[in-house]
Amino acid sequence: MTNDGLVPTIITRLFDAFWSAGISNPLEIVDQISHLLYLRELDRVQEHWEQRAVPSETPDREPIFAQDEQHLRWSHLIHLTPPHMYALMAEDVFPRLRSHAFKGLAYSQHVKDARFTIPTPSLLAKAVDLLEETLSAGDTAASDLYELLLAKVATAGASGTFRVPLHLTALMMALAEPGADDRVCDPTCGMGGLLTAAAQFVHRSSTDTAQVSGRLHGFDFDTTMLRLSSMRLALQGFEGADLRYRDNLLEGAGADGERYSVVLANPPLAGSVDYEAIAPELLELVRTKRSEILHLTVILRLMKPGGRAVVIVPAGLLFGSTAAHIELRRMLVDEHGLEAVVKLPSGAFKPYAGVSTAILFFVKDAGQADSVWFYDLKADGWSLDDRRVPLLTEDKLGLAPDSVLDAADHTRNNLPDLMRRWRLRQSSERRRDRSEQSFCVTRTEIAAEDYNLTLEHFRQIHEMQRAAQEGIRLGDFAQIFSGSVRSSDLDKKPDVTDTDGRRRVLTPTLLTDVLPDVAGLPVRADEREPPRRLRQGDIIGRDLVGTRHWTLVPSQYDGVQPGQGLIIIRLTQEDFPLEYVIAYLSSPLAEQQLPKYGTIPRIKAREMADIWIPKCDGDPSEIRASLAMLEEGEREAAHIQDELRRARIQIFESGSGSARRGRLDDAAAISSLTAQNLRRHNEPYKLFQESYPYAIARAVRKFRHSLSLAEKHEAAIQCAESLILSLGIMALALAADRGRQDLPAIAQWSQSVERGGVSLGHWMGAVKAVAEDARQHGEPAAGLVEATARKKGGKGLVADLDQLVTLRNKVRHGAGPRTRAELEKSLGRIEPLMLSSLAGCAFLARTRWVHTDRLQWLPSAGKFRVSGLALMGDHPDFATVTFDTAHPLADDRLYLITTHDAPLLLSPFCLLRDCPTCLAPELYYPDRMTSSTALLKSLDRGHELDSDSVFKALRELGTS
Repeated sequence: MTNDGLVPTIITRLFDAFWSAGISNPLEIVDQISHLLYLRELDRVQEHWEQRAVPSETPDREPIFAQDEQHLRWSHLIHLTPPHMYALMAEDVFPRLRSHAFKGLAYSQHVKDARFTIPTPSLLAKAVDLLEETLSAGDTAASDLYELLLAKVATAGASGTFRVPLHLTALMMALAEPGADDRVCDPTCGMGGLLTAAAQFVHRSSTDTAQVSGRLHGFDFDTTMLRLSSMRLALQGFEGADLRYRDNLLEGAGADGERYSVVLANPPLAGSVDYEAIAPELLELVRTKRSEILHLTVILRLMKPGGRAVVIVPAGLLFGSTAAHIELRRMLVDEHGLEAVVKLPSGAFKPYAGVSTAILFFVKDAGQADSVWFYDLKADGWSLDDRRVPLLTEDKLGLAPDSVLDAADHTRNNLPDLMRRWRLRQSSERRRDRSEQSFCVTRTEIAAEDYNLTLEHFRQIHEMQRAAQEGIRLGDFAQIFSGSVRSSDLDKKPDVTDTDGRRRVLTPTLLTDVLPDVAGLPVRADEREPPRRLRQGDIIGRDLVGTRHWTLVPSQYDGVQPGQGLIIIRLTQEDFPLEYVIAYLSSPLAEQQLPKYGTIPRIKAREMADIWIPKCDGDPSEIRASLAMLEEGEREAAHIQDELRRARIQIFESGSGSARRGRLDDAAAISSLTAQNLRRHNEPYKLFQESYPYAIARAVRKFRHSLSLAEKHEAAIQCAESLILSLGIMALALAADRGRQDLPAIAQWSQSVERGGVSLGHWMGAVKAVAEDARQHGEPAAGLVEATARKKGGKGLVADLDQLVTLRNKVRHGAGPRTRAELEKSLGRIEPLMLSSLAGCAFLARTRWVHTDRLQWLPSAGKFRVSGLALMGDHPDFATVTFDTAHPLADDRLYLITTHDAPLLLSPFCLLRDCPTCLAPELYYPDRMTSSTALLKSLDRGHELDSDSVFKALRELGTS
């Protein structure tokens, strides 16, 4: 077994042995093992002394063990039988360890009150044997073993501090950057994680471990923690660290005041201390009993001017409203140059604690902060549950992973991004928007908000400012009031025969997703008239956070009395549809704007008037229709989820094994089909590629698979051309079918064909003219009318396509982009318009372009059976299709098939022919005419073809 696999196995065996002997507290187990490791460390120091103590040298210290104490050494102990080992340890070795302090060994300073609690000789022998088995691999194995042992300690010391995960410890080091000249202090050192990390960080640039050790200082008032931290540092080679017993809050900084240039701390996250137990010098700074505030004042006292501090604090310290909270934050911002607030994920300290925390970075006496940098660390590479397991492979974890992280990896590990942005905090970070993961806030803004240092607070202000710019204040178009009927006003024994609806009361507890029948509402006991009654069209919701249930009051609730705890919104003018207001109020964005009060957060009606409802362009009926479609989709998604759950449950119902396997396969097939459809929805280009007419689908395919920026730009232009040409073909076919060739735009198109070529603008003119003509006659035009409807502000499909024509013409006429920067800028304008236009033509997916092959009469059905090829999707091997119709269709023709309308003949405006150039079937459209033939172009590749039949058909249409 390798050393990497040996150490965890030994740890497990050690803990199993202690648990079997009745010791289950991990802290006690590690403490007892530390005593054994300390004895081994003394043996190593003794060996070192013996090697140097030759006649020509003067040893630098006295021997650990005198000549008559050699039997107390680890090297002697490991060879004894369990009874002799136990007796020697309890009666001689441990008493000597407790009574002797050795120069340069910090551990020896903290064993005076230690207890030897290993209960049996067999457990002692087992522990000694397992340690010797591991440590025979060398000192590196000893340090690795101890790190794993400390990871098992899931409890806090007497100070209430919790172990900082190693990757967050590394983050604190990267922020503080301790150097060889710095004197580093952790005033609540606990198990020594921060001091060990600081020593290793400094050791990269200073190889003298004794010098590094001499500049490490740690305090704690739990001697067990001091033993653990001193052993940890010793096994890493830094045994000379200054670790002392100290009650910081009682003693203050004392002689250590302004001594340290770097302070790293994870002080207790909460607690309260009596004033009598607090040093006066701390109360001079801030008068409070809150320990989390007092520990910050200790840190300020310990730091020398210009010293740097990186401290973990509870989230409450950032927004607490007491005078002490505000004063502490003021000092950090105005006097000590607070530079950064890093919000940690809520599970950062699990399984020890689930409290929300943040990291502060500040410099003592740096003066007023110009601005403070905020970063929202949402993911640190590890799961945020009690297991805290890695979410990525080892090469993608930490601050500087070995492998490059993609966008998906970033959602699991933000640390590399944090460090990149940290280095830019004085430059580009100052220009970031408040909605981003990091941003800067000026000192003036912070001061105006009582020095609030929560990232969410400034995001909320930003959202409110944005909403004010983009929306309308609710109080400007609505009355807002609270329900008035108290629960004590309700009749405890109502008359069941009372049918007077005006005495009925809607209470907050009855406001759920479905309103109860009015007859089932409680009755008011007295006849008093409430200030206001509910009306049909009111919007009602609860004032309690998380359970608002914003609902539209139906007609049967007209006159019902609102109970206390309800908020009623009554629109005085319809700037927005009621349904839209309800949808926004139910969103998280609205929730951020709502002012909340009390331990159980509630909202007040009068302050809801100041929230902003974002504007939404469009006719109210269109907005209602879109919201109804959204709700329909949500209901259908919920129905599908219910069906999948039901299918899962049915798998295990009674029946044979084969029947159960059949139900399993059926459930899997349904689930797979659902997943495929959802994935297609999440990839809109793929949806267009699979379900739109062939010419458009092929262009989309080319765009998706373009490798270079230039190829992608050209493919986007071709995609726009194919879409406009396909819509133009439909429009011309509709005009011919309805005898509307006299429309000016259609006549202009025909003239352009005859005079030498049709521009894309002529095709667009045909689309707009036919759609508008059909709209005036109340015809759907195969979906073209609905798709081209102009939206509020002149927006919509037609506006997008017109812009694409302008951009396309600029490129085709020689004024296109030439440099990479120009290509990126141009594509940045074209692609959003292209995507919006494709999405606006969703009706195309509900039609079929079919090339007929064979027509058969079915006498029994009284219909024709048509066989042909479906020219849909991007694959050139067209699928065969068969359908019945009441209309006789010609063979070898291209038709547009819709659900409700008669088949629409697309020829001669589009036809399927084999290309003489590439010998593959292609769709062609008429581009221009000569005196004797029509010249066609392929929609896909631009190949040309002559056609006498199209020439003849176009001439006949022009004269009809």
